[in-house]
Amino acid sequence: MSQLDHNRVLEEWSKIFLVNQFEDWSLDISSEIKEDFATIALFLDYKTAKSAGEEKEVFEGIKKASLIILDFLEIQIIENPEEKKIQLIRKESSRVRDEKLAKEIWG
Repeated sequence: MSQLDHNRVLEEWSKIFLVNQFEDWSLDISSEIKEDFATIALFLDYKTAKSAGEEKEVFEGIKKASLIILDFLEIQIIENPEEKKIQLIRKESSRVRDEKLAKEIWG
């Protein structure tokens, strides 16, 4: 089984996001996130940004798919201006929240 090339994806992602006003920022990936999942998240973020110049329907489709996959992987990408970091953090997926809510309501 081949591994995802994390360094290559990180390099491509950095070329898009760590430029201009963000060139002195860094990327912080929570230790709770598996490297392969982080690589997928960065790839999706990169592909969404690259599709921004395409037709609106294509961009919106890629953006929606990316958000669904990130939710499934329980990853959120946020900007932290105080620390000049873009962070990949763990978040509870809507699927898990829905299951907890249903259990709370119906037992």
